[in-house]
Formats: sequence, C-alpha cells, structure tokens
Amino acid sequence: MYKMVVVDLDGTLLNDAKKVSKENVDLIKRAYDEKGIITVIATGRPLGYAKEICEQYGDYFANYIIAANGATVKNIKTNEYIENVAFTDEEVLALRNIYLEEKIDYLMVYTDEKAITETKDNKDFEDAGVSISQKKTKVENIEESIKNNSNIVKLCMMGGEISALEKIIEKISKLDGIETSVICSYLYKTEESTFESKYIDINKSGCSKKNAIHTLADKLGIKQEEIIVMGDGRKRYINV
Repeated sequence: MYKMVVVDLDGTLLNDAKKVSKENVDLIKRAYDEKGIITVIATGRPLGYAKEICEQYGDYFANYIIAANGATVKNIKTNEYIENVAFTDEEVLALRNIYLEEKIDYLMVYTDEKAITETKDNKDFEDAGVSISQKKTKVENIEESIKNNSNIVKLCMMGGEISALEKIIEKISKLDGIETSVICSYLYKTEESTFESKYIDINKSGCSKKNAIHTLADKLGIKQEEIIVMGDGRKRYINV
C-alpha cells in the first residue's frame, strides 16, 4: 500500500490555465481523508509559487512541498523546514558577475516568496512563471537586495540565446558546489500573447527533486516501494 504520493505541478497537476481540475482535487482529498496518504507537491519553481497553488484548494490539498528543484522541503501544516539549502551571498554575486560578462537577457534570483530580477539594458522582463499573481521585484541595486535577503536564495535562473547559455554553463562548471540544468525551453500562452524563453536553472550541487523525496521519506520512515511519483515526463529541453 502506498503511504506517500508525490505530484509534479506544471504539465501534470496543472492544466493550461494553471488550475487543478475538480476531479484531481477530489482524488487528492479522498487519498488524504480516506486513506491517510501523505500528499507532496514537487516543483522546480520557488516555494511561494507552490504555496499559492495549495492555498487555493484548502488544507487537505498537500502535506509537504518540495520546491526550487529540491532545495526546499517544507511541512506546510507546521511550517517546519525539512530541507532548506541556500546559496551564500558570495556565490550569488559570482553568478551575477558571470551574467554581466555574457550580457544575456536576464538573471532571476529566487527567494521563497519572490524573485529579484535583473535584465539586459535595464529592460523590463515579462516573466510568466514567478508566481500565479506575478509577484516580482525589479531592483536598481541587486547587490544590495541580495544582502538584504542574505542566505535565503534557493534557486537562480539565467535566460538568453543558446550560445550565451552554453558559455555560462561552462563557466559555472568551474565553480565549486554549484551546478546547472541543461538548456530548457519554456512556452507560456495566454489569450493575449505567447511568451517563450530559453533558460538554465542553477542550484547548489546535489539539489534535486529526487534527492529531496528520499530525504523526506527517510524523515517520515517511508520505504521507497511505499511511494508513488507522478510527473509529465515531457522533455522541455533544447538539443544543443
């Protein structure tokens, strides 16, 4: 018998309108109420984004959130952090220096509740994925903002042309304790517009949703065979 179910958000639980269908909400409620199954939301997005999803559907909707590609694992009933991995200020500033050297489209520094953005030529960046309510902060002095949010940065993202991102991946590979995703492509559609972005996620080494699931399962004393994980399995990557 399963004791824990882990569900991805984008492309799995959420539909094109970024909502959860009534059928899926009811299924999650039944698993929680009738079977006592622990429900976990897992996402590469920051914690604030996942919390907004959960808050729409009530307390039963999820017990835990795995966010920022596994850097954050939180019990949303008790607000206890099971895992809480952050870059140091020096690491974030080193990443920012790489961003400035390559002059790519944008740098986004995700904290739990917001994203600090810096864009090429100081242009506004139309972000489709900070959070549902589009919470974001555009700052004139990102160094000062990083200092004010000391050691709570869970995830960085850089976006731009593939050739520039390839150079950044090579540079980041030389930094100890930091790793990147492959180059990803994100497509977001609304009735008014279509937005496409090529980007890389940047994490502390060892951060992954898979490792976070193992950490949470160990904490709860749940065996691997008692866990079911559901994701979309789609490749949103660029072959380079």
